[in-house]
Amino acid sequence: MDKVDEQLAFRLKKTFKLYIRSALENALSETPSESNVLQTIINMQAAIELIGKFFVLQREGWKGIIKGQFHDKTEAELLLLIESGEIQTTPYWKNKEFFSNEIYLNVDDIELLDKFQNHRNQVMHLGMSSSPNEILNESIWFMVRVINQLDWQDTLLMHDQYLANSLKSLLGDGLYQKLLNNSCYISESVDRAYEMYPDDMKHCLQCANESWALTNNLDRVCFVCGYRGNQDVFGFADCPLCEVKGEVVFDALNIGFNEYIRGKCCSCREFVNVSKCKICDQVSPHPQTCDSCI
Repeated sequence: MDKVDEQLAFRLKKTFKLYIRSALENALSETPSESNVLQTIINMQAAIELIGKFFVLQREGWKGIIKGQFHDKTEAELLLLIESGEIQTTPYWKNKEFFSNEIYLNVDDIELLDKFQNHRNQVMHLGMSSSPNEILNESIWFMVRVINQLDWQDTLLMHDQYLANSLKSLLGDGLYQKLLNNSCYISESVDRAYEMYPDDMKHCLQCANESWALTNNLDRVCFVCGYRGNQDVFGFADCPLCEVKGEVVFDALNIGFNEYIRGKCCSCREFVNVSKCKICDQVSPHPQTCDSCI
């Protein structure tokens, strides 16, 4: 059933990206109107429903998001049902229950999840007598607190998923800069990173914000720009220029095969050559002599 998974993933990824961009464009309007508020609510809720379903699909396969009465269909039958729009997927509450048990959500986050769903239901089923302008700022919190935990990087092309500014790839340069410059996104993201992973935080190699956390699954993930990679890929050394400890990032997998390798300080943003001692494996600025082996 690989083709079923692929077709569902393709649709969910493509449509999620359209909704999240539209939601943030409206939320960041310089002259917000009632239309911007309503479009932010509708598009943000649609985005969470799609990325939530994609999150389940990645972990449970197509049976995790397709209703049980379709589970005995052949692959060909399922593909036709998907194409015709006759397939029935699991309801949002079920997917929300699944991902809520997989990610970190505090009381405020759960309240935020419920608020967007309630606002969306009001808009679609009853209409609204007034526009809650506070939803524009809350949509940024929603992005930081909930959507950023749902592996949206996996909706991108492979070269944009790892060791890249994934958020810029998701939103495009214009909207990305607008989000960072005209909202509370950076401060909220840094706070969230420290709330979840306070023990080993670094400045991000890509966006320079102090939000590059070592997660429980030993990936380093930036809570601002989504830059991520396995911890084993990165080595860290002290910077001789700004004297900050452990902020020079270098290629840990290849440093042993070279006399020295170029690293970059995430704090002062300068390039620094580093080398690995052949005796004790300590990494020091090149051509500085290893302190342990003098």
